[in-house]
Amino acid sequence: MAENKTTITTRPATRDELQMLAKPNESLDSVIGRLISHYKSTQTRNRLAWETRIAKDRKNAAAVAWAERQADRLIDRLTEREAAKG
Repeated sequence: MAENKTTITTRPATRDELQMLAKPNESLDSVIGRLISHYKSTQTRNRLAWETRIAKDRKNAAAVAWAERQADRLIDRLTEREAAKG
């Protein structure tokens, strides 16, 4: 059974850039699939790096105290701004 297909409208320059990313005899659908896979992989690596850094910082009492002070200052500033408005 044939797979359903759809059309994506792009500028010719975008189509040409996608075509330049294609390997010999590779479809644009495959190129787009590779780009999506790369994006997801990068997002996952970034999230894991962020979570690792947060976990490390949470073990650092000085960093936690600093972050709490910063959060308190931001809350105070927001409260002052809201009071000044109303």
